[in-house]
Amino acid sequence: MASLNGSLNGERATDSPSKQPASFACVVCHNRKVKCDRQDPCIPCSNCAKANVECVYRAPPPPRRKRDRETNESLYRERGKYSRRSTGFDGNPSATQHRNAGGEQRTETRKSGSGRMITKGGNSIYLDNNLWTTVSNELPNAADVLGDRSDTDTDNYAQEASDDYAILSTSATRDALTELHPSPLNIFKLWQAFLENVNPLTKIIHAPTVQQQILEAMSDLPKVSREFEALMFAMYSIALVSLQAEDVEKSFGESKKALLSKCRRGAQLAFKNASLLRTSSSVVLQAFMLYLLCMRSFSDPHTIWTLCGIAVRIAQRIGIHRDGSAHGLSVFETEMRRRIWFQLVIIDATSAQFCGVASTPLPATIDVQPPMNANDSDLDPRMTEPACEKPGPTEMMFVLARSAFGKWLLRLSNQAEGSNTGPWAILSSSSMPLKDKDKTIDELEAHMEDKFLRHCDTSIPLHMATTIMARSAIYYTRLMAHHPRQYQDPTTRVSQAEKNILFENSLKMTEYADYAQNNPVVRKFLWHMVNHMPWDAIIFMLSEMRHRTESEEKSKVWQLIGNVYSGHIEAMSKIDPNPLHMAIQNLIVKAWRAYIEECNLNHCTPTPCPTIIASLLANATGVSSARQEDENFPAAERGASPQNQPRLDRSSSQFGLEAENFGLMLGDSPKDWNEWDNLLSNFQGSFTDDAIYLS
Repeated sequence: MASLNGSLNGERATDSPSKQPASFACVVCHNRKVKCDRQDPCIPCSNCAKANVECVYRAPPPPRRKRDRETNESLYRERGKYSRRSTGFDGNPSATQHRNAGGEQRTETRKSGSGRMITKGGNSIYLDNNLWTTVSNELPNAADVLGDRSDTDTDNYAQEASDDYAILSTSATRDALTELHPSPLNIFKLWQAFLENVNPLTKIIHAPTVQQQILEAMSDLPKVSREFEALMFAMYSIALVSLQAEDVEKSFGESKKALLSKCRRGAQLAFKNASLLRTSSSVVLQAFMLYLLCMRSFSDPHTIWTLCGIAVRIAQRIGIHRDGSAHGLSVFETEMRRRIWFQLVIIDATSAQFCGVASTPLPATIDVQPPMNANDSDLDPRMTEPACEKPGPTEMMFVLARSAFGKWLLRLSNQAEGSNTGPWAILSSSSMPLKDKDKTIDELEAHMEDKFLRHCDTSIPLHMATTIMARSAIYYTRLMAHHPRQYQDPTTRVSQAEKNILFENSLKMTEYADYAQNNPVVRKFLWHMVNHMPWDAIIFMLSEMRHRTESEEKSKVWQLIGNVYSGHIEAMSKIDPNPLHMAIQNLIVKAWRAYIEECNLNHCTPTPCPTIIASLLANATGVSSARQEDENFPAAERGASPQNQPRLDRSSSQFGLEAENFGLMLGDSPKDWNEWDNLLSNFQGSFTDDAIYLS
């Protein structure tokens, strides 16, 4: 084999008298494991000449480091591929397993037009382009297709980059990241935080398998594979994002900001080492998805959306969008790929909404099946038969409830003929009568109730999170179905009965946002919950308040807005103010002033002023206006002192400019929502739970 490795390009080694003549072992002799006397790539060997068969020479793969060979061997063991070498892939009659001169395994289906999956060492690529499917047999080994060579390969476009975009760069040499890893004790703490806070809402890794790999990696970090090192740093980063700053300081003896910065840098370099843009590893894709979720706390949504597009392309390159059962993949790998795809669709759809754009239409070739309702303990890399799905709640409850809502929404949106405006087109238009909208939403609610909600024990964090998500989604669909935007005639006046429906659903949505941000049961999931605000609901309630008559109802609304918006401002304090934030703050101030005036006229005591509103009033235009408001409620009710209030990055003059140029009290006509719609579509953030944007 040494002579084979020394003649990669088929050149005759005659330049030096010390070199032996190159050997060009043909494929037939190589597979038979017999000596080949072929000395010229153009002349057949004697064995093939005697057998009267075609003598084909294929150049061997480049030499690989011993460590890389060991890594591939371990990957085969982990994924149970040794057990499938002699039996094929799970007995699938439509799959054929091939082994070429390079020793790699290839999997292809016999169905014409269904594409082809090529796998090697835990990596894969799916080919459904006719040209590539045809010529792939002519490639000497899978590395030519997969495009991720060994460490010895060079890269002409290696470049230095910083911050988020460093993950897109690559290098001819591997950066040593050992010093960036936390200590073994802290690695395990972060792993536990990931299991508790992140994994239940994502479910894209198999926890028992990954935990064993982490334990092995902790004992010898320099030998960790590039792919798994990327996953480790991504898990460190998202785990830190999920923790409260005070908890990080207490547990790790270091500030959350400093530790997260170090882990982020490690993740960026790990993706660079793993050649993210050329990867065919599902492990790297898992790491990238976790890192995208992590980025929501420190990066702008447009960057995340762009990077999500890269993640989708990587998934398509690997073939994650095609169900593994039709391509000879193991039961375990097929199930994990299903989990990855469904979570990626959600991340891509929500990131698009964060930027105010419609989700990108997905390829028509997608045939991946939904994940099973099974716990991680029901899955094993060595399994040869699918796990039995459980009838009740499992670890997959949140993920499956979200997927169920998404499938309903997709079916509904498909009814909108010729519409490319996204999944909400039919609900937000008048093409479907209101009674039909309500009927289909009733059916959705009944399905969610029977399938998920009736099984939820709200004392269990995951069940509580599932309840909040599902209920919020249902209330939001009703809000959209009855929204004033549906009326084509701009002179239409919304009836009081319709306003009551809108107000009730807006109130419920805001209540669930309050639960999500302030309920201790789901505190561990706050990293996810805080990214979503029911903007439409808040805007409608503030505008409708002047038409409501019940004082208790108004007090409840102000308490909810104070809680929810205060939490949002705290979470978003590092982000520069944008038009939507400023406009909503103006609306809050105007609605509060109207409320105080009404209380004074009716000689009733107003509800205590929430801290966030007191802070907004303090920033409102003109000292006289602020002083006038101060006279309308006792000092003890004005909230905390200014130094304890959430920071509002806005000057008084900016606030005044917005107030002068923007009419904030919405009327009863759909045309009054036009300006708000413009702000909402351009706002760099989400205004509801991410499940709603699954398409």
